[in-house]
Amino acid sequence: MNTAHIAIEVASHLPSQRRALVLAALAVTVGLAIGFFRHTLDGEWSQVYARAAQRMEAGESIHYEEPNAYAYPPLMALLTIPLTKLGLHGGLAAWYLINLAAVTVLAQGAWSLAGGPPIGRWDRRWKLACGLAALLAARFCAAPFENQQFDVVIAALAMLGCTALAEDRPMAAACWLGASAAMKCTPLLFAPYLLWRGRLRAAAVMVLAAVGLNRLPELLYPQRSGGSYLAEWIHTFLGTVGREAPGTWYSDLLLNQSLAGLWSRYVQIGWPLSTSQLPSGPLVPSAETITLLRWLVYGSLALLAVAAAWRMLPPGWPMSLSASAHATGGSPAARADRSSARQRLAWEMAICLCLMLLASPMSSKAHFVVLLLPCLLVARNVMESVGWQRWIIVGVLICLGPLSSGEITGDALGDLLLAWGGPTWFVLLLLGVLWWKIPPWPRDGSSPHPAAAA
Repeated sequence: MNTAHIAIEVASHLPSQRRALVLAALAVTVGLAIGFFRHTLDGEWSQVYARAAQRMEAGESIHYEEPNAYAYPPLMALLTIPLTKLGLHGGLAAWYLINLAAVTVLAQGAWSLAGGPPIGRWDRRWKLACGLAALLAARFCAAPFENQQFDVVIAALAMLGCTALAEDRPMAAACWLGASAAMKCTPLLFAPYLLWRGRLRAAAVMVLAAVGLNRLPELLYPQRSGGSYLAEWIHTFLGTVGREAPGTWYSDLLLNQSLAGLWSRYVQIGWPLSTSQLPSGPLVPSAETITLLRWLVYGSLALLAVAAAWRMLPPGWPMSLSASAHATGGSPAARADRSSARQRLAWEMAICLCLMLLASPMSSKAHFVVLLLPCLLVARNVMESVGWQRWIIVGVLICLGPLSSGEITGDALGDLLLAWGGPTWFVLLLLGVLWWKIPPWPRDGSSPHPAAAA
């Protein structure tokens, strides 16, 4: 009897909700495995991460402008070295299990921050909210598995940091978020958020952790030339953000679904109506176009940041989540206030996760796995709302998110949806709903400043 038969036999003896979850988990595990092992020799794992790990172990530079370039901070290459000892197929299998554990951590963290009830206590609205969130986020959760990338691990670390922050463990949150930012810079957006919420030391620890972890390769596997992996990455890849036009990265412009990629396509390509209007090669913008793109990209990001900060007023840490409140506030009212303040923080951190994708110089659909929490919060709000307008939002989100895949729409329409920025507009719509529907602070003085709650 194989593993699937054993799982089904065990599930048949469980209560209905638990049985449904076990069968759903089994289906997800098999589906992700099919996508993950579709590419073995020509996948990201062997062509990018394993090759960079082998170079690092040999004391060579890992950052080159080449096809299938390793364009990330050095930490991920360091973490790949132990897995390369298992051989190609063994390392790939171990990496799949690590990603499977990471997506479990991500889902559990998002469910906890969204206020999800324990298994067996789901009412109809929570079942529908879970189903809608799964529909919205499934395509983005599967993309990192198909590409064999680190994005699920990065998202899981960020989710652990968000959960720790909501539990008033700022130093633990700083370490988790710092580890996430050490692999890709975009989680560093949480540093100004920590400052806004009055966690100065946590913000400093987060930045130090992100930098310190990327200095480990130089201690464990120093380059024979004496060079610095981190300095080479900054010069070779990160420096292009300042030197080139916004949206320029080491991938196809259609795949870049950040705000920079969106503006770059609109300015240089326009609104194509057929694939024949799409560029066949890289674009070379003029100096005037680069200046215009910088104004558009950085100006729109500044507007989004100001709008987010305005909805996160007032700054400071919620009084009901402080250590003293946990020690003295054991009454039902105090517990309710802590729960409300925790929910408010979850919505704010979901806004930060959306802004991470928009502010990145390059965001592909594999990076969108961090949207699991925003999708769950929006799905829950939709199922708790009334009126026909909510179904318009749901329909547009489905069209921009799950249906934007070329595997569903066909390659031609899929490429056009990418050129139009369908996934980018998906994030912007999620961000708009989060901004509009963010719950208020408790009104009994448990907001950062009691006067603001009055």
